[in-house]
Amino acid sequence: MSRSHPAPDGWAEIERPPEIVEKYNPEEPTLFEHDEAPVAVHVLPATTNIHDRGVSWRVGVVHGGKTSFDGTEPVRTGIDGRPAALALAEELMESYEREVRGGGRELTDVIADRLVPAVRRVD
Repeated sequence: MSRSHPAPDGWAEIERPPEIVEKYNPEEPTLFEHDEAPVAVHVLPATTNIHDRGVSWRVGVVHGGKTSFDGTEPVRTGIDGRPAALALAEELMESYEREVRGGGRELTDVIADRLVPAVRRVD
């Protein structure tokens, strides 16, 4: 199942991520796909610049999953470090199970709950 990133029940890490993830860096991106629903969650470096690696990470939702890719939706960027990005991905997957599959919420609402504004208002 995993290269050392445990996934919540109902999710599995894709060991050889498809092109949508590999184009960034074949060593570091991580893709988790839902076992039944056409949705995946990816964790990627925020930039493809090798000199910036380790500085910032991002988490996003992949609509359609790995085989029927239908676009991505960013959840959060500018995450400090890969462990924090993996933790957010895990929280997102657990929320998907609990709130979307078990509670009837829309995925877009679950994503919106985790968004961080790019610009914060200063009063």
